[in-house]
Amino acid sequence: MNRNSVKTLAIWARRHLREQVTARAALYGITAKQLVEPKAVSGGLLVAGQTLDAGEAKQYELLRQHLQALMQKGILAEAVETLIDEIAYTWFNRLIALRYMEVNGYIGRVLSSSDSMFVDPDILREASEIAELEKLPGLNLEVLSQWRSLASREPNSDEFLYRRLLLCQCEALADSLPFLFDRSQNYMALFMPGNLLNQDSILRRLVSDISEEDWLAKKPDEEDQQDVEIIGWLYQFYISEKKDEVIGAKSKVKAQDIPAATQLFTPHWIVRYMVENSLGRLWLESHPESKLRDYMPYYLENPHQEKVSFKPLQPEDLTVCDPACGSGHILVYAFTLLFLIYREQGYLERDIPELILTHNLYGLDIDDRAVQLASFAVLMKARAINSRIFRKSLSLNITVVRGTNSQSLPPASELKAQDWHGLIEAFKDADNLGSLIVPPAFDGEKLRGQLAALEASDSLFKGFVPALRGLVLQAELLRKQYWVVVANPPYMGGKSMNEIIKDFASRNYPDAKSDVFAMFMDKIRDWTNQGGYLGLVTPFVWMFISSYEKLRTKLLNNFTITSLIQLEYNAFEPACVPVCTFTLKKPANHSELGTYIKLSDFKGSENQPIKTLEAVKNPNCGYLYYAKSADFGKIPGSAIAYWVSNKV
Repeated sequence: MNRNSVKTLAIWARRHLREQVTARAALYGITAKQLVEPKAVSGGLLVAGQTLDAGEAKQYELLRQHLQALMQKGILAEAVETLIDEIAYTWFNRLIALRYMEVNGYIGRVLSSSDSMFVDPDILREASEIAELEKLPGLNLEVLSQWRSLASREPNSDEFLYRRLLLCQCEALADSLPFLFDRSQNYMALFMPGNLLNQDSILRRLVSDISEEDWLAKKPDEEDQQDVEIIGWLYQFYISEKKDEVIGAKSKVKAQDIPAATQLFTPHWIVRYMVENSLGRLWLESHPESKLRDYMPYYLENPHQEKVSFKPLQPEDLTVCDPACGSGHILVYAFTLLFLIYREQGYLERDIPELILTHNLYGLDIDDRAVQLASFAVLMKARAINSRIFRKSLSLNITVVRGTNSQSLPPASELKAQDWHGLIEAFKDADNLGSLIVPPAFDGEKLRGQLAALEASDSLFKGFVPALRGLVLQAELLRKQYWVVVANPPYMGGKSMNEIIKDFASRNYPDAKSDVFAMFMDKIRDWTNQGGYLGLVTPFVWMFISSYEKLRTKLLNNFTITSLIQLEYNAFEPACVPVCTFTLKKPANHSELGTYIKLSDFKGSENQPIKTLEAVKNPNCGYLYYAKSADFGKIPGSAIAYWVSNKV
């Protein structure tokens, strides 16, 4: 992958899309300074001097409703800024999803041409055939004839027709990819990027600037597992300018800026190390005869590990959660190992993807745009195995942790306020706190029953059902315990925390309040089953400095450090953050030796995976150590000084 090309495109695309959305919003009377009120006219609405037909008027009303909801969190300028950002990144996510799917043959060529002799996308050149065969919903020869008649009156007839066809393709994906092509967000159609067939459009650049090879999917048992990684890098680079802006301001981070300020794409080799030494190790303990280790190059064999004896787990039991899932890199690789586990146990390949998505993978994040891409990434892994997966009605266990500040319980007779109050109160600041929230006990089945009754009624409040259903799901995932939790939690020190986060930290995480990553480390006790594993990548300051002593003690009292890799100081690309990555097992076993790799003598990010693999193959390399977690308690401050000798 040419990462520089990916970075250049993503940064340009964000600027380009935001400019277009801002200009388009102004045409609808929406600016940071004012909102122009619409006027009803025959057949539609008059908005800021332009007439909207009935269909556009409905989309505009949805747009205004969403803007009103955003304004409950702040002033007009902030709400408009958030709206512009949401629309821009949603269209960016949609276009990269379409590109990924067309290159891999999951849909027709809707952004590009399959014939190098032509520039226009196949969907435009083959419109008559597509309409005749009714390959897209709502499109037949009669409809196409009407569109062409309308197009003939436009300055650019091809552009007009193409936009209709592209929206038709988006509608075709609404059932299988609802997180990206949500029908409740129909106002997005008003903001489709303009001049798509021009040479310098975002569509043309997306096709020309990144090679098709970088988009190709790979099978789970292929050695190079970086196929969906391009999705994560596009996301990381898309938010990079915003990240620099937020961090450069050196002020308290607002809720809407937390994702940009805290998200870092996890290098692929670290993802493999964490997942292989948590999920992979758990499976090998349960099934020592398994051949899974043959597919895990970063798996650290521990000759000193004690034999584990407990009832063998079945593949469906292996719940894996990433509570700060970002664009889904960790979940994607967990999917890969889970597929190999299922296949080894004799399951039919075509049945495995649905089982994994239903029983095994769980993800949460504070950022909607990241959850869109994480959901897309795992579905693409599933689609690479089962071509019929889009025909199934799957509900992924990947969700945004949404705030309830602007959410109130509607006065519907089907809903019992006393059953909902605790959840709505618990998540009022979720846009700041995300997965750190501990929801109160509640009866999920009872709440779902109330929602089902409301949905089946003729109530005016049926529109509240999706948001309330999402509230129940996020609460269930945060109260659930998992066999494996793997994460690259957000990093944010006390100087950057706003008052909501700082107050929450003092009340709920007094031993870890100095950084958000430490709060995640403190909370992981609640997430894991006895006998379960964790894999984390964090700044390595928690290992040594005094402000983390209580956290270290708590960690050592509740977990066994099974392995840890301490990276060279500046080796965590793309940010210069000194980190370590490690795996823990619950509960503490004071006699078990953990495996440690010290990479501080090997400069450069490119050397870190190389030297790690060398240590895996050669335990006598000189920078691999074994140490008992219990022994760290003998050192003043309980520093994780794994390299010291027994004599010291």
